[in-house]
Amino acid sequence: MNIHKFRSYLLEDNFSMNVLKDKIEIMNYKEVGHFDNNKIIIKYEDGEIVIKGNNLIISRLMNDSILIKGSINNIELR
Repeated sequence: MNIHKFRSYLLEDNFSMNVLKDKIEIMNYKEVGHFDNNKIIIKYEDGEIVIKGNNLIISRLMNDSILIKGSINNIELR
């Protein structure tokens, strides 16, 4: 078994998004395309997610996951 298959077996590498009250967690994203208090754009393999709201902050930023907190008004998949 090569290293890539072994890593994929141990770690989930599919894109996923969990929306909770006043926060959103995105797993296996590609990059942060835009970031300000009112809008965050997260790019993933098949497109991008536009999150609009107030007082948006990136609470956790890792290579494979991001946690955004704030008053979320709209989530758009493009």
